[in-house]
Amino acid sequence: MLAKGSDKWGQGSGPRVEVVVGVLVAVSLVGVAFYYIETGGLTSGSQGAGVAISTTGIQCNDSSMPQTALTVEQSANFTSLSNGRCYNLLGQTVLVDNGNLEFSFVYYNGMVTYHCGTYPEMLPQSEIQVVSTPKGGIVSAKLLTPAGGGLPGSCDSSIPVGVVSVSDVESTIPAVPQLNLTLAASGGRPITGLRAVLTLDGGLQTFQFSGVSSSSPLKAPNTVSLTEIVLSSASFTPNEVYPLAISGTFDNGQVFSYVAHVQIANVPLPAAGR
Repeated sequence: MLAKGSDKWGQGSGPRVEVVVGVLVAVSLVGVAFYYIETGGLTSGSQGAGVAISTTGIQCNDSSMPQTALTVEQSANFTSLSNGRCYNLLGQTVLVDNGNLEFSFVYYNGMVTYHCGTYPEMLPQSEIQVVSTPKGGIVSAKLLTPAGGGLPGSCDSSIPVGVVSVSDVESTIPAVPQLNLTLAASGGRPITGLRAVLTLDGGLQTFQFSGVSSSSPLKAPNTVSLTEIVLSSASFTPNEVYPLAISGTFDNGQVFSYVAHVQIANVPLPAAGR
């Protein structure tokens, strides 16, 4: 379990907790049919470094929802399965045998994964599949768990450290946010120095992994985790993608640096004080 809170002062942007966890990171996730982020949906953020991230499909409250799909969403059959959750319309097809329409709706619960350790991907938790008449009359409706498909594409094997997670974690100080960053060694030489700088809206957040050193190198497939109190000038939202500059040193003195992109998980809703 990742550490929360802070029990000591150190270098960097504030109090921190550093835990090096020598466990195997399961970078192979069970693929699902809808396992991707629609990169064409990325748009410039309203401020700072953030870039808006979109899930696939049309959201339940989007004005561009086709009228037949909207009628389906408002039917008792659909609402009894959705249980008040917002399902995105992923697509529709015409059944050639009778002219009826088959709709696929998917629900995203905010789960963020990093298949290749460099870019966030969101997985739908469930799918509602509906067959309707051309006017929206329900023929059948069923709740499914997306499955199959396998992992898309291949990963860059040259990346020395991959992102496992970036999460807003419970703070030891009320109303003061803390972020936990967990990285994993991807292979190659042992790492003896590691630093990450996250560009947020309004400021930079530094993660200095002082526990990674020549006497305590980070080796694949181990992970390293650090929690930092967020600078008062910086802010973040759950639906943004932020650049994370990762740099370090191998045991032979060679340095590396590259930029990953992350989405912050477990961010409280605005009503909760953010």
